[in-house]
Amino acid sequence: MTSQDQLEKFKIYGEKQKVRLYKIKHFIFDFGGVMIEKTFVIKNVLDIIESDLNISIPRDENSYIRKIRRGLSSGRISTQEFLEKIFEKYYYPFQKNDSALPPKKVNAAYYEELWFDLYSQVTNISSEMAEIIERLHKADYTVSLMSNTHDIHAKSNILRGFYDSFDNVFLSNEIGFIKPDMEKYKYVLKKLDTKPKKCIFIDDKIQNLVPARELGIIVIRFESFEKFKEQLNELGIGDISKDLRHEIKKRYKKYKKTKKEYKKAKKEYKKAKKDYLKKKGKSLKRRMEYQRKRSHYRKKKAEYKKEKVKKKEELESKLRIT
Repeated sequence: MTSQDQLEKFKIYGEKQKVRLYKIKHFIFDFGGVMIEKTFVIKNVLDIIESDLNISIPRDENSYIRKIRRGLSSGRISTQEFLEKIFEKYYYPFQKNDSALPPKKVNAAYYEELWFDLYSQVTNISSEMAEIIERLHKADYTVSLMSNTHDIHAKSNILRGFYDSFDNVFLSNEIGFIKPDMEKYKYVLKKLDTKPKKCIFIDDKIQNLVPARELGIIVIRFESFEKFKEQLNELGIGDISKDLRHEIKKRYKKYKKTKKEYKKAKKEYKKAKKDYLKKKGKSLKRRMEYQRKRSHYRKKKAEYKKEKVKKKEELESKLRIT
């Protein structure tokens, strides 16, 4: 399915998502294309292998490479096994051998080390995104990572401390599930022991956002840091202040209290009105009680309406998916 097809699928749910800030507890981030820039390291490694061995490695959507890359991402095969499969498919069967000696074996460990070095050289965590992660922590949100990756990339990221700032790390090569497979999102929700409506998921690929949205998770398509800041403003949390989540919960608690008081006053007013109308004129006391309850009810109703408006302005928003 193309990106445009995925975009069309989003329209089934409408162009905007309703976000209730007081429900949000988790922020879940993708890694490549969000926390770091896209690297294209695998492409570069394959280019080098093609040049060194004078072979051609098809890379279209239905190619053998795409198939074994899923195995690499899910952890079913290692980086070295991935390389060996390439040599077995595209190199060894085509080697001319006029001597009694077997064809020369390619040193997979060399290309594995080259791959590791290339990835480590070109990857750097975005300082702006790292700051946002830190601020979300201080604001009392749980911040997790959900990434499709390979053992060799994960090794480099771990050694360089790229995962240290996350409360939870869900790597495809470790848990065996790959985005956009629905099972990966369900696995993460289960491990976090949370509901979809309490989560915001940030990814740069539309196809990875679709299953999350289908489950009810709030999704943000990451395009640039500046755009992401605008999206946070749309959410109503552009200023990620310390204890932000506590402040949001406090405002919501005040709204709930006002609503409760309003409902109670309304119930008491209706009872007093009914009692008064049944015995109208028989008791000044009942009439005074009815008027007092009516006045109290109107006051609480005005307070509730005011808090309801504030709730909609400060605690509820609509966020565009793209």
